[in-house]
Amino acid sequence: MPDADVIDGLKRELTEKQVLLSLNNDIASVRYRKDILKIIHPKLKKLFATDDIFICLIDKSNRTLNPFLRVAGGRRCGSAEYEAVLNSNFPLNDTFIDRIVQAKKPVISDLVELNNSKDSPEYIRISETYGLAESLSRSLHHGDDLIGVLTLWSENRNSFTQRHADLIENIADQISIVIINILANEELQQREKEKDILLTVSREFTSVRKREELLPLLKKQFERFSFYSDVVIAKVDDNNKTFSGFVVNEETGRIKDPEYPEMKDAHHPFPDGVFDVALQSDKPIVFDVEKLAKQTDPLPYIRFIYDNGTVDMVGISLRDGYKAIGVLFLFSAQKNSFSELQFNLAQGIGNQLGTVVSNILANEKLKEQLEEINRYKEQLEEEMQYLQEEVSSGYTYSDIIGNGPEMQKVFHQLSQVSFADSTVLILGETGTGKELVARAIHNSSPRREKLMVKVNCAAMPANLIESELFGHERGSFTGATERRIGKFELANHGTLFLDEIGEMPAELQVKLLRAIQEREIERVGGKSTIKVDVRIITATNRDLQTEVDEGRFRRDLYYRLNVFPIMLPSLRERKKDIPVLVSHFINKYSKNTGKIIKNVSSKVMKELMAYNWPGNVRELEHLIERTLLTTNSKIIKEVHLPLHNTLELKTALKDEYLKTHEENERDHIIRVLNKCNGKIYGPGGAADILNLRVSTLNSKIKKLGIKKNKLYS
Repeated sequence: MPDADVIDGLKRELTEKQVLLSLNNDIASVRYRKDILKIIHPKLKKLFATDDIFICLIDKSNRTLNPFLRVAGGRRCGSAEYEAVLNSNFPLNDTFIDRIVQAKKPVISDLVELNNSKDSPEYIRISETYGLAESLSRSLHHGDDLIGVLTLWSENRNSFTQRHADLIENIADQISIVIINILANEELQQREKEKDILLTVSREFTSVRKREELLPLLKKQFERFSFYSDVVIAKVDDNNKTFSGFVVNEETGRIKDPEYPEMKDAHHPFPDGVFDVALQSDKPIVFDVEKLAKQTDPLPYIRFIYDNGTVDMVGISLRDGYKAIGVLFLFSAQKNSFSELQFNLAQGIGNQLGTVVSNILANEKLKEQLEEINRYKEQLEEEMQYLQEEVSSGYTYSDIIGNGPEMQKVFHQLSQVSFADSTVLILGETGTGKELVARAIHNSSPRREKLMVKVNCAAMPANLIESELFGHERGSFTGATERRIGKFELANHGTLFLDEIGEMPAELQVKLLRAIQEREIERVGGKSTIKVDVRIITATNRDLQTEVDEGRFRRDLYYRLNVFPIMLPSLRERKKDIPVLVSHFINKYSKNTGKIIKNVSSKVMKELMAYNWPGNVRELEHLIERTLLTTNSKIIKEVHLPLHNTLELKTALKDEYLKTHEENERDHIIRVLNKCNGKIYGPGGAADILNLRVSTLNSKIKKLGIKKNKLYS
């Protein structure tokens, strides 16, 4: 009769074969990792009398073993400490794992002995602490490729025998096959999931037309993948040498950083070892921000995002066809936070996003071009209207009449400044022809093919001058029903003539100064600046120096306008020009009235020469025009001059009386002498500053009655 041990052995062998056969039948149907333990665990428990099973799979890129499936028994079950250690990734080169991988056969390990060695891994120490004493391990292979390790754990030493080693040798191949099938199925499911997500993203991307619509959509998608903490799209600038922010998330704490405004608008040069690497890569690139930020001379934007909590960053190239146009950056506050699924989704979104960004850029460029076309159209319409008004005004260069020395000096100044681009300040009493001189300068300048636009600073309410000069956007104030370009834009590449500049309100003087100095303006209600190229000519009948001294006119604006002053003489200072002016006006208005009038009588001419002309040339012109209407003979024999004596004249002109040329010259020389502390000759002397010979200056001092006291007076 057979021995009892033999019978027990046969029974055990039969049970093992039945379990192995059942395992082989059941394991073939497994497709999901959640099902594998339901099948493996009860069968392995029968064969090995253990509750602890651990399967790890290899990650070749990181050379680690990562947990795949695990069952823990005893007091290990539910322990947070034990779970934390065994949920880690284990390096392939540690003593325990390397021994199993190199053996290529089942390995039985005594955990007590292993834990006594100096290089014992942390998971061996914690396993013994929680009651495990022995392990049985076998590397898992698919063909010649190592795919992982299967380990059974026991609470008792010497619980695993050669028989158990033989059993696990048979089981390992079956488990390897089922793991490969599960991974393939998971990859297939992952690809399907990726496709579904990317199709959804694609449908949502098709509705995006503006960059402000892009950020909410991106945030929504990346938050779904649970690895988004911040997102930025950077685009290559037009110069292909720098990059800048295209879409920036402003719902993060970094916007409170004092450096944020500067960093947001910065244009960073590349190649820099980060942006260009991501730009040219065909797949997402992970950057260790902490490592980059701690280099000797870190990139400013890397240091900035690190200081604001980012330690990992993924860069995904955005392309329009084959052209790299920018990079999608994803930020994380934790390291190694990007899974394979997330990488694939991020790359898929990046592939679609390149086309979206390219379309947005194209739309923005098209919008800019349309706005520029509309701006040119508006400007052309304004120019056409302005030209029609100018043609009707009939002013020409020949309207400046004068043969006397005073006007010859003016003509000489015109010849000096016309071909330059300098700012000109025309001074003179009302009616001396300041606008004609401004037009003469423009018509003789290189800008003569463009407009000379006139603005009378005293002819409109103060609240409208800003709109008149700089234009306004629709709805910027009550009554602004449409956008309108200002006189600065209208005069672009031409000349802007600001008449009666002394009447400009103080609050607008600073804006005018900025426009002149910076050569850029901003429409009322506008959000962007507009570059302008305008030559400035100004005119006034006020004494601007006095206005400055008394605080009514900005000193810095005065110096900016007083680059090349031209002082127009009053008609009473150039009475020798009255005959030729009279002849000119008779010819001009005779044609308009249809009368043939050739001259004035000697008596009328004497009256005209004797009159003081407070209204200057304009008064003379209007007098001749009015007289022609009432004259029926070929010669004007009578004119009706206003009866003004000197006292009445000064009273009438009290608000607008301007000093004579000699009075202005005297005041100017006195100011220069006082500034030089009375020094007349030599470097820095008055003669040097006035560009006069010393003898000429001394003659003028004597002629003008300038006396030397403590200060000149």
